[in-house]
Amino acid sequence: MLRSLTKGIIALGLISLVVFVRWSYNQQKGELLHESNVVYSDTNLEKEDKQTDKNIAQNNNRSVGEDVYKVRRDRITKMCAENRYKFVGRQGHYHDTLTRIIIDRKQRLAYCAVQKSASTFWKRVFRIVNGNSAAASPFDPSVSADLMKFDSLRLLPENQRDAFTEKALSFMFVREPYGRLFSGYIDKLFSPNVIFWKSYGAFAVSVVRGNPSKMDLNCGHDITFREFVKTVLYDEKHNIRRNGHFTPQYEHCDICHYKYDIIGKLETLSQDTIYLLDRMGKTSLRKSLENDFHGQSLNDTIYDQVKLLFLFRKRFRECGVSFFEAQKLMWKKFQIRGIISKNSKYPITREKSEGLTREILTELIYKGIGDARDKNVAKKNKNDALLEAFSTLDKEDMDRLSKMFEPDCELFDYDCRPSKLFDINSPIKPWYFDINTV
Repeated sequence: MLRSLTKGIIALGLISLVVFVRWSYNQQKGELLHESNVVYSDTNLEKEDKQTDKNIAQNNNRSVGEDVYKVRRDRITKMCAENRYKFVGRQGHYHDTLTRIIIDRKQRLAYCAVQKSASTFWKRVFRIVNGNSAAASPFDPSVSADLMKFDSLRLLPENQRDAFTEKALSFMFVREPYGRLFSGYIDKLFSPNVIFWKSYGAFAVSVVRGNPSKMDLNCGHDITFREFVKTVLYDEKHNIRRNGHFTPQYEHCDICHYKYDIIGKLETLSQDTIYLLDRMGKTSLRKSLENDFHGQSLNDTIYDQVKLLFLFRKRFRECGVSFFEAQKLMWKKFQIRGIISKNSKYPITREKSEGLTREILTELIYKGIGDARDKNVAKKNKNDALLEAFSTLDKEDMDRLSKMFEPDCELFDYDCRPSKLFDINSPIKPWYFDINTV
């Protein structure tokens, strides 16, 4: 009897122990699950908070952006109301403006392309936006920027043009006038560009250079910045051979007639581009550009310039320039633009220059970036090159430039007499524009 009772108590104890263990396990399991769920929820909340913060930031940025563009629009409206005829520009630009304003009829978009103010970039963006390119980014080399391949305001019936632009999301981009002129010189005349050497460069020689040689009259490959500015001013005065890369920006888009919703600026290119793509609802394209805009732009620039160098390879001799000298000019151009370090010497000798390939040169350029990876260093180098160039101009030509740029300055809120350029007292010793320092 006692033995049976003892066995019963032991059995009951074992059952109780099992129940307790199972209860304890389930409690712990429940706590672990609870804790796991809390962590998971916190993670989700963190993601949601970040997304919410991002949405708030985007909405705030859009709100701030709208304020910025309203200020820019209001300034133009005020200037045009005070003296509309001051901002008409030269006769004959009307047809050019209609061609420059490229449109998307279905999406009701209108973009006026201003040369040397991000026009190549934005024509590529527009090509993707209007569905004519399947590329994911405007920095894809396959995207064409040929203006003549776009639909334009000129192709609309005359009685529909104003109505279209009034209802469309219309925009244009501008930039600081002195920097734009300098960039035009670097890209078209200092850079190894046979087409501009033989057209505008040769013309410049005939205008400003005494006793030019036959070769100079055929190909102005060595036009200095000083000679270039004198030629631009000559064109402006006599209204001849004016090139859209160098003419004032207000003339390009008939600014007082067409009321542009967005006036973008090169100085805020990435922000303005993101804002515009957001307005257009082009989310995927916006995201592709938000991811390392600067890096994509840099890669595109290097690819483009190397391609151009090899495209003109056999034509440099027409201007008495060797392929080796053209390579050094391109290297200097990258230093002027703050892409390659000032400390990076050109590593190819004349003897090896003829066997150079695009791939090898591209690799050398990336290796030559050096301290120019630092945006502050790159910015300083670009500014120093700008100062060196403008230090070669005399006061009279600077005053004439200021007068030429006056409409742009008034309309787009730029300083027409920037002290850093107008207070230079003497020429700066050449470095950026001395090919021997490469």
